Amino acid sequence: MRQEVRGGKKDPPHDYGYDRRNGSYRPSPRGGMPEADFAAAARRRAFRRRKHRRRVLTVFYLFLFLLVLAVAAALSMTVLFQITDVSVAGSSRYSQQEIIAASGIRKGDNLFLTKTGNVSRAIEQKLPYLGTVRVSRKFPSGIEISVREESVWGAAPCQGRYVIVGGDGSALELVKTPPQNCTALKGLTIRKAVPGQPVTYGTSGAGTVLAQVMAAVQKSGLRNITSVDFTQPSRILVRYEDRITINLGLPADLDYKFRFAKNLLQNNIKSTERGTLNMTAVSDTNKAYFDPEYGESSSGAAKK
Repeated sequence: MRQEVRGGKKDPPHDYGYDRRNGSYRPSPRGGMPEADFAAAARRRAFRRRKHRRRVLTVFYLFLFLLVLAVAAALSMTVLFQITDVSVAGSSRYSQQEIIAASGIRKGDNLFLTKTGNVSRAIEQKLPYLGTVRVSRKFPSGIEISVREESVWGAAPCQGRYVIVGGDGSALELVKTPPQNCTALKGLTIRKAVPGQPVTYGTSGAGTVLAQVMAAVQKSGLRNITSVDFTQPSRILVRYEDRITINLGLPADLDYKFRFAKNLLQNNIKSTERGTLNMTAVSDTNKAYFDPEYGESSSGAAKK
């Protein structure tokens, strides 16, 4: 080792240490590194080792967790959660077997892979008399199909046949002869009627007026409506029990008009009478007029 001579005296040799930052050996201060510096360096090295070990363990446990999760998902899609039971809740004209067949669900299908929304739409398309269909999962291996039958507004002539119009305005069925006790919908021009789809009318606004009138009928609770005639939009005629014609006039204040008419039919007009109940001015005058048939001259006015 080279020594330097200064002033005739030899300086003590330097201690050399390896500098990791620049990869060279550099002289250390005389007397070497203090013990405190050695201890601090040792602590730093130990801290870095622990930190590295924690990172490795974190990565390992994360990988292990993902592996377990993937295996569980694979098992749930293949072995576990297979459908073993399909049940139907609610009553309708369709049998449980027909509803299950329309759903397309088979035993052995995976519970999670079954798209309940698509199943509901498929059933509603194939079985149009079902107004509401809800499909839900019943863990661990069941499917429940809840159904409610669609209300029927009536039957309207359509290209030599009759279309049964449901309570949501869609075509339920095309038939040659209207069902018994089905309300006849007259004066409607139907352009297109496909079961399971909304009816298309040839006159603008006809579907809206139909919906308003039939919704008011159902809300009032008035039963035994034989027919509803929409031939004249300003003179809508509702036939009750095939003996009383209720002249609604314009399709306005329908809820009030039907409540008024129901009260008269139950309390003022005899069950044997026939005639016309004029409701055209009831919104303004709070009066309705009944004109009996068979030449009877009596005319009644009711005030609510």
